[in-house]
Amino acid sequence: MARTRSIGAAVGILLGLSLTVGCGGGGFQDNSGGGQDSGDKGTVRMLVNITPNLTKAYWRDLVAPFEKKNPGIKVQIDSPSAADGSVDSTLQQLLAAGNPPDVVEGSHNDKVIPYLRDLSDLSWAAEAPMSDAQRLDGRLYDVAIGQQVQSLVFYNKKAFAKAGISKPPATMQELTADMKKLKAAGYLPMRTAGEWVTQAQVMMMFAPTLTTAQPDWFKQAADGKRSLSADLGPSMNLYKSWLDKGYLDKQALGTKYAEGETNFLAGKAAMYPMGCWFVAAEAQAKKDFEVGVFPSPLLNEAGTPRLSVTPGANYRIFKSGKHQTASEKLVRFLTTDHTAVAGQLKQDSSFRTGYPYDLSPLADDVQKLLDSSAGHQAIVGGGEYQMPAGFENEQDKEVQSLYTGGKPASGLKNLDSWLKAQTK
Repeated sequence: MARTRSIGAAVGILLGLSLTVGCGGGGFQDNSGGGQDSGDKGTVRMLVNITPNLTKAYWRDLVAPFEKKNPGIKVQIDSPSAADGSVDSTLQQLLAAGNPPDVVEGSHNDKVIPYLRDLSDLSWAAEAPMSDAQRLDGRLYDVAIGQQVQSLVFYNKKAFAKAGISKPPATMQELTADMKKLKAAGYLPMRTAGEWVTQAQVMMMFAPTLTTAQPDWFKQAADGKRSLSADLGPSMNLYKSWLDKGYLDKQALGTKYAEGETNFLAGKAAMYPMGCWFVAAEAQAKKDFEVGVFPSPLLNEAGTPRLSVTPGANYRIFKSGKHQTASEKLVRFLTTDHTAVAGQLKQDSSFRTGYPYDLSPLADDVQKLLDSSAGHQAIVGGGEYQMPAGFENEQDKEVQSLYTGGKPASGLKNLDSWLKAQTK
């Protein structure tokens, strides 16, 4: 199917969707009229991700120079208010209440596309990193500050040495053998967690197996042209075997994202699959071991896996806002001002050519992996490569079911049925 039909379907879903969130329900309201633009004055509401390293204080410091240069504009930093702490879930509540922000950072939900301003006519937006990859039906709704690498496995070098492992694994089968050695050495082989982490780690680890032969696998899957049962089946069976053997924490669903990160940095686990944003947390942590990194290997082959990359810190402008000029100025500042961009790259460990920063040896290692992967990358998320809205939640539910006795085949069958329903 064409992604044009996907957007059309999204509009239909939005208009007919009954949400049981926010003020007791009701569909998304498209306030695209927005009233008269206030120009260079007013308060711009910006909804942002809040994480251990992206604190509200950090965001305030980031926009302070912009406010100083534009005395008529104030920026109000809004934190996610949804129960799961995510930006996209919070957007559902705000849209249902008819109260979307002016600007949002870190949203990837394609159901909000009809409510976003098309930025294609802005040259500075079209020149942003991965702008072509983020286009949907030729239109640009997202402006990113750089790239993030997702298919990474961070590891405790001290644990590997104690277990007699001299080099990172070249295949998932080698990684499984290493897990046995690490468990025997007294370590939890791989740190997992609940919330969104369970699903995200699965896709980070197994995306290279999906995309090395099919670089546009995510685009094909979003268009309903792939079977998760066939493509992910062997990988999920392997993942379930790790769980059964105690290579993963069977109680991980009760562990929050920040707790899992802290647990690994405390030396209690040997490996931690995560995106490159982990580098910032590692640089600040006090520990008695060095952290290394290797790209998530292929399932059975020892070939070079594709490195999964996604736009880093993308910004969107809602067309219903009454502060269009101010919102545009803010997003342009955040994505083109050299100091602002470099600061964001360093804080959340994203990367962009021409914006080097000195953070840590681990950050340098990730930069080397990214540089060496030029021409051998796979786009994950953004534009036509973005899975239908809700996929992550559906997959998270099925992956987490494995921790309570579920079977991989059943979970993947449910995902295929769900995906097919989204792409009609």
